[in-house]
Amino acid sequence: MNIKPNEGESYESFVARCVPAILQLGVIADETYAKDMVETAWREYIMECAVEATVIMKRDHKDDSIYNDPWCSPWYIAEIVSAQMPTITYSSVEKATAASGEEFTIAKSVKEKQLVFGWANIAKDKNGNFPLDWDGDVTSPDQLENAAYSFVLKHRKTGERHQGDAVGNMVESVMFTKEKMDAMGIPPGIVPEGWWVGFHIPDAEVFAKVKSGEYEMLSVQGKAKRTPTGI
Repeated sequence: MNIKPNEGESYESFVARCVPAILQLGVIADETYAKDMVETAWREYIMECAVEATVIMKRDHKDDSIYNDPWCSPWYIAEIVSAQMPTITYSSVEKATAASGEEFTIAKSVKEKQLVFGWANIAKDKNGNFPLDWDGDVTSPDQLENAAYSFVLKHRKTGERHQGDAVGNMVESVMFTKEKMDAMGIPPGIVPEGWWVGFHIPDAEVFAKVKSGEYEMLSVQGKAKRTPTGI
């Protein structure tokens, strides 16, 4: 059975389209096996089309007590962390959020005022866990707090998919920390430790893409030094 994503199709859409189709054909009745087939097809597609990819390689290892010589199987791709393809950018975080149903989406938009609001970044979720961002990294609350204040002091504008000139201006910025939530009387487990923002988008065409769902989430652009945290 030849399964292949359509050009520009996301991981979530590919799974949602193919798994029911495989089961409907009746060739395979087991949903888990059907999902494994789709997962394999997705990985093959990425490795065939990607111009750049970050992968985790593994190989099985065991100690041969007879010869006292370590034995290893060949290397294999255990996980595709991220990949850049001509039509889409893939991240394993996309796969995880598709499975959990959680996304950092634009939470609210006001048509008349052309305002959009949402989480710019979450350092700790409401359960106290460190979620991975789209590059597979985590950001500590204090580092995110410094970045949020620096953005407000020095920038306060938003671009369109990190390209071209600014198309919006910041109208709201709240860095929710544990200390602030305690002061505001927000109980633990209600709001994540993260950066909530709002922007005015005067460009009608850009705002229409937000309203239609074409632009469905906020993405912070910046530079950072990647450091092992032990988290």
